Amino acid sequence: MSGLARVLVIEDDDDLRDTVVRYLRGVGMSVTGLESAEQLDAELARQQFDVAVCDVNLPGEDGFSVLARLRARSAMRVVMLTARGMLNDRLHALGLGADYYLIKPVNLRELEMVLHNLVQRRQEAPAPVTLAPPAAAAAAAEQGDAPAQGPWRYHLTTWLLLSPDGQQVPLSNAEARLLQCLIEQPLEVVGRAALLAAMGRPGLEAYERNLDVTVSRLRRKVEQASGERLPIVAVRGEGYSFQGQVRIEL
Repeated sequence: MSGLARVLVIEDDDDLRDTVVRYLRGVGMSVTGLESAEQLDAELARQQFDVAVCDVNLPGEDGFSVLARLRARSAMRVVMLTARGMLNDRLHALGLGADYYLIKPVNLRELEMVLHNLVQRRQEAPAPVTLAPPAAAAAAAEQGDAPAQGPWRYHLTTWLLLSPDGQQVPLSNAEARLLQCLIEQPLEVVGRAALLAAMGRPGLEAYERNLDVTVSRLRRKVEQASGERLPIVAVRGEGYSFQGQVRIEL
């Protein structure tokens, strides 16, 4: 692993927390353990982390709330580590922006590999513009992704995208699911986990790279078919945002 991975472990089970902390330190990571979310803000004020490993059933503020707060305020990757294996819990966490959802008892080698991959992808990621609405559209314009005049139109039933000047672009299933998730929240940043879930690929590491490939393919398809730049903008450490006017039609 290039660089020293900085990991925050939030786990109220003392034995498990100590075991995880000792193991990760033993494989060369810088690790801080917390027993509850009450200590979170003070710790974040003291130092930065690359990734957090967080239990769901914490005393006081639960892990879902912690996840939502981390997603709102930082680009930190988040791995949920919990005994709650119900599909609804898993989907809820992924919808909030979790990168992984691991079920206890976890294999520590597997956890190590998950953290390794998350940190490595963060270190190797290109440097897209960071957006902060309402300045997002201006930032998009600076990198050549300014929305065209007039609205884009998307037909839900036919998976057909129309450019502002009426050029038709038929979409594949994956492209349609991805685009719909973005345009349902225009100008907002949609997390990678939520986009993968919308594409029917929640929590599958093999599809992390596939998300970026799908976005790139969709942009290229639209530009080749219509001559317009599709205003999907990458947001560092978060996901993507549709920075244009759009109308959804049946």
